[in-house]
Amino acid sequence: MAITADIKNVKVVLNLAKGSQTVSDCSKTATAEGLYSVGKAVAALLQEELEAVTKVEETSLIEE
Repeated sequence: MAITADIKNVKVVLNLAKGSQTVSDCSKTATAEGLYSVGKAVAALLQEELEAVTKVEETSLIEE
């Protein structure tokens, strides 16, 4: 029995000094460096201190 993982959705949760912000519908093929850069850019636009960046990946597991 083989199981295949199919990525359905990727989002990034930014932990900021004054709360959190979510960036949805990120590219499924985005690199960790790219997602972190997005987090830094959003934090800069919001003029907030970026404390952490979390990648959240929704994946379906399919039995073949």
